[in-house]
Amino acid sequence: MLIVLLLLLAAVAAAALALLWLVVRGHNKRLLLAGSHAVASDTPGGIGISVLCSGVHAQEQVENLLSAEYAHYEVIVVLDSLRYPVEFAAFTARYRMIRVEYALSEELPVTGVRALGRSRKRRFRRLVLVDRAQDTPAGDFDAAAEVAAYDYVLPVREGQFLLPDAVVRLVAEVGARGVGGCDCVRARIGEPAVLLSREAVVAAGGFARRPGKAVPWRRRRSLWEPVFYTPQSARRQRIGLQAVLRVVPAAALAAAIVAAVWTGRRLPCCSPQPSCGASPDVFRWPLAILPAGVRAAARRGCCAAVK
Repeated sequence: MLIVLLLLLAAVAAAALALLWLVVRGHNKRLLLAGSHAVASDTPGGIGISVLCSGVHAQEQVENLLSAEYAHYEVIVVLDSLRYPVEFAAFTARYRMIRVEYALSEELPVTGVRALGRSRKRRFRRLVLVDRAQDTPAGDFDAAAEVAAYDYVLPVREGQFLLPDAVVRLVAEVGARGVGGCDCVRARIGEPAVLLSREAVVAAGGFARRPGKAVPWRRRRSLWEPVFYTPQSARRQRIGLQAVLRVVPAAALAAAIVAAVWTGRRLPCCSPQPSCGASPDVFRWPLAILPAGVRAAARRGCCAAVK
């Protein structure tokens, strides 16, 4: 029984430490790139990203997306002028949008597009506005990808704001595999975020077919830090090191209880004088670093398992 428990605890601790190492490495890489992104973003022929927006009506969110300090970058907003006439008029006036020619490439199944607009203001040249009849987010993303100028696309929904240097981190992950070696970068922490190559989206037949799952594993990358945050939360959705460390003892204790129930053996309580009659042992250490309320609940769970 002791060997089984020790093996389970070792496996849980190893998994938690591996996650902690990935988070720390990602954070250190972000700090390193923060001081050198100006040089990387001005590199000729660099990796470009087109942000595809569906359901984005607030100008604050558009301003946040446009604030990314990266040269090869654009924001494409898909908005229905008939369903949201007030918001569409505000966009047109704020960014001085003018109508330009829109020619379908027929690479993606796009319908309902009425017009394409670009900003006349120099500081908003990276903004594109697509007037399209609203149906599904996948349809909006396909319409935006049709006019995308760059090879990588980042879908964004309402309420998702970019964290500082998030674009540079995504570019760094893509560049780690070399030119053309990566088709998908998925953020594993925080708000859902996935960067896709436009070729992968076209090959899958559009966003409705979930192109991220069709990408082979060898052409995927994982980003162990957040890309987006939501203003509704009291703080930006980052997983701190303290949260990760609190998971380790809790997960270890849970593994011990499950192992005891599974094997039908007695599990010693982690209390000097347990009410259930069990004797303390080496498993006392996970409870020592937990809050008092959690320790009391854990002791009750241990005694229930013994009985």
